[in-house]
Amino acid sequence: MWWIIAVASILVVLLVQYLCSSKILRMKQAISIQLVALRDVRGEGDKLDQQEMELKTQQVSLGQIVVRLRKDIKGLQEAVSDRGIPVPHPGFSLEEDIPTGAEDK
Repeated sequence: MWWIIAVASILVVLLVQYLCSSKILRMKQAISIQLVALRDVRGEGDKLDQQEMELKTQQVSLGQIVVRLRKDIKGLQEAVSDRGIPVPHPGFSLEEDIPTGAEDK
């Protein structure tokens, strides 16, 4: 009779050990998945920050180009007008100040 109790006790202990180890394994897997997801999110955040900086640089560059083009258009208008050639007026203002982005820095 005592050997039945011993075998049953061993089986219960083995069952508890199996259940605990499988739960621990599932928890480790969940933590690993969360860490991978967190690493991916941080990587995407870094990429977005880099893209933001590139876009700001492009915006500044384009603003400076627009300012230079306006000056060139004014000069060309004056040169063509001096020669007596009729010059159509542009559909945009040549006096408007374009933000160059330097104020944002």
